[in-house]
Amino acid sequence: MNLNPQQARSLVAICLHAAFADGHQGAEEREQVRKVAESLGREAEIDFIALYQDVLLGRLGLEVAVAGLDEANLRRLAFELAVGVCEADGGLD
Repeated sequence: MNLNPQQARSLVAICLHAAFADGHQGAEEREQVRKVAESLGREAEIDFIALYQDVLLGRLGLEVAVAGLDEANLRRLAFELAVGVCEADGGLD
């Protein structure tokens, strides 16, 4: 699948939102998000630090990130990647 930069950015942003959803930013979740960003970054350049700041500071909300995924297969991928981030620390809460 070839991703454009906006799609890759949206996928990583959704993973970041998933990591922040439980109020804990554990090392395992951060590592999983980093792996996702690296794997997607091979196809589309992602400035991970800037993206992290945009999500953390509320400049890139979940609604905007989801709107960047206009295909059903990308939305399914976003879901699976987000679940992987949430489960990275051993459980869901």
